[in-house]
Amino acid sequence: MMSTGDATPAMSNSKHDRMFGLDVCRTIAILSVVIGHMLLHSSPNQYLAAIGFTAIFGVDLFFCLSGFLIGRILLLESANWPIQKERGIMLFWYRRWMRTLPLYFFFFFVELRMYWGGASSVFAQKEYLIFAQNLAWSMPNFFSLTWSLAVEEWFYFLFPLLILFWIGIGKTPRAAVLITIASFLLIPAVLRFLCFDTAGGFNNLDPNIRHIVIFRLDSIGFGVLVAYIAHWHQALFQAIAKLRWLFIGMALVCMAFIKFEYFGLAESKLMVTLYFSIVALVFAGLIPFFGGLSPTRFSSLNRFIKYTSLVSYSMYLGHVVAFTLGMHALRRLHLFDAVYPNPWLTYPFFLVLVYLVASLTYFAIEKPILAMRDRRNSASPELPGKVLASVD
Repeated sequence: MMSTGDATPAMSNSKHDRMFGLDVCRTIAILSVVIGHMLLHSSPNQYLAAIGFTAIFGVDLFFCLSGFLIGRILLLESANWPIQKERGIMLFWYRRWMRTLPLYFFFFFVELRMYWGGASSVFAQKEYLIFAQNLAWSMPNFFSLTWSLAVEEWFYFLFPLLILFWIGIGKTPRAAVLITIASFLLIPAVLRFLCFDTAGGFNNLDPNIRHIVIFRLDSIGFGVLVAYIAHWHQALFQAIAKLRWLFIGMALVCMAFIKFEYFGLAESKLMVTLYFSIVALVFAGLIPFFGGLSPTRFSSLNRFIKYTSLVSYSMYLGHVVAFTLGMHALRRLHLFDAVYPNPWLTYPFFLVLVYLVASLTYFAIEKPILAMRDRRNSASPELPGKVLASVD
């Protein structure tokens, strides 16, 4: 059994320090997304198809986890920014973008050739080069899963920039982080409320609100808030961890709201505004619970969780490509009509391909680039101490 105990994810400077519970969190999140999208294929029975909507919450969990992990980095590194100033933020951006951009652009160019709507060109999809595909408007019907990555990338850019601004006008790093957190929690919620009607209301909730960068930055902001609490208010952090069943129950209620069409409250713009904030708060509240989990007694399960967490970014960007390759292979082998309609044949085949594609891209692209990035960092005597490897 996994033990929650009273363990808390304390800040660490060890590169090789991994937190099993956060690996569990990331594994649940990525498998929710992959399985949710996979259920759009083949012919699942009604009960299996009914759980496909959980992909939405896999993304929400990713946002909160990302905010928590990146928040811990910023809490450590921004303490040096009154001295480092621009150098500190540039080092932060360098590490983040070396982590995310190379693989993103690899799959972007793959999608240009493999897109189900037909081959496209860089010029036709130029907004994807700067993550402007869904900044304040509905994104094109291309490489649509990157809507959430665009939210992440704008968070990486704007959040530390605002911290540096407040430090630059005389605020302490701690005050600067707290003011920035408050801004990221309030501004997207206010924008959702003000723009709800012009965005098309509930009938266009996903493309015009849920998937828009400026409306979703608070989802990551709540994760940063939990990181702030973990760093500065350990007693409160431990108290939140003990409320795990409350947060689990609230997470189930949030899922029920989606499943049962918001229980008739769908047309209330105040409800929609608060719903996204509440979901982010609830999933962020689960982070202390995950942080206290210990490895199970089943070593094979532990290895599966750690490996899935390790290749999760490759799984996220590559799982639709894996599905496409699988369908192409079935057609080439003249097995599509025999295999694809049967979910018990199609889904295991798809999952194997997802892990295969993710493993190949991780070891061929992600890992070498991260090694190059870290070699450069280790050669710089002015770099702040390293943080958890699970953040990389």
